[in-house]
Amino acid sequence: MSIDGLIAARGGQKPTRRELVVAILVALVRLVLGFAFIVLMMSLVPDSPDIRMAAPLLVATFGTVIYIIFSRRQLRRITKSRFPTLMAAEALVLIAGLFLAVFAMVYVAISLDNPRAFTEPLDAFTSYYFALTVLATVGFGDITPVTTAARSVTMVQMALDLVFIAALIRIVSTAARKGIDRRAAGQQEQPDTRPAGG
Repeated sequence: MSIDGLIAARGGQKPTRRELVVAILVALVRLVLGFAFIVLMMSLVPDSPDIRMAAPLLVATFGTVIYIIFSRRQLRRITKSRFPTLMAAEALVLIAGLFLAVFAMVYVAISLDNPRAFTEPLDAFTSYYFALTVLATVGFGDITPVTTAARSVTMVQMALDLVFIAALIRIVSTAARKGIDRRAAGQQEQPDTRPAGG
C-alpha cells in the first residue's frame, strides 16, 4: 500500500505533499510523546523491595485508568481525523504500548515481592521486555515465570493478548472506516473548488 493509500480517505481529494508530511511528522511526535509517557510511568517503579513496593500496583492502576481514557479518546479522534488510517495506526501502537506497560508494572511488583518469581529479578525494562515477548508469543525462554502468582498473571496476559489483538484491531479499523466514510460523505456534499490544474 502506498503512503497515499495509508493516509488518504477513499473518495476524497488527494492530500497535498505538505499535508502528508505534516500529518506523518505530527503522528511521529505523538508516538514519541506517548512512549515518553510510558517510560516515565515505568520509571516510577522502585528497584528494590521496600515500602514503595505498592508503587508498581498504584502506577498499574493509574496506568489502567489512563489506558481506558486514552483508548476512548483515540477512537473518537480517528473518526474525526482528516487522515483516519494514519491515526488508526498511531492509536494501535500507543494503545498496545500502554497495555504492555500495565502488565510490566504488575510483573515488577510480583518480582519485588518475590525475587524468585521469575528466572531472574525484573526491573522496569526487563518486565516490559517480558510483557512484549508474551504478547508476541516469541517465548525466548530467557525470562520465565516460576511461581504460581507469576504464572497466573502471565496466563491472564496471554488470554487478554488474544482478545486484545482481535478486538483492538477490529475496533480501531472500524473507527478508521467510519472516519473514511465520514470524510467521503462530507466531500461529496462539497464541490471541488480547486483549479483544474491543481
